[in-house]
Amino acid sequence: MICDICGKKGARIRRVTRTYGRGRSAFLIEGVPVISCPHCGESYLAAETLKEIERIRMHWRQLSTDRKVPVARFRGAA
Repeated sequence: MICDICGKKGARIRRVTRTYGRGRSAFLIEGVPVISCPHCGESYLAAETLKEIERIRMHWRQLSTDRKVPVARFRGAA
C-alpha cells in the first residue's frame, strides 16, 4: 500500500480500538482500520473510515453492546 503522506510503498492497515465521548457517554469502537507508514511514521484514517465513525457516533446507543471493561488510570510523570 502507498502512503498518502510520503508516497512510499509499505504502509499497512492496523486494527485499533478507539475511545469516543466522555463520562457516561463514553464508548469504544473496536477494529478501526488505521493506515500506518513505517517510513514517515504517520498514521491516518481513510475517508470511508471517518464516515463510518461518524455514523457510529451518531447512533452509538443503538449499535453498541454493554460489556464490563477494567479501567486503569495513568499516574506517571507528565
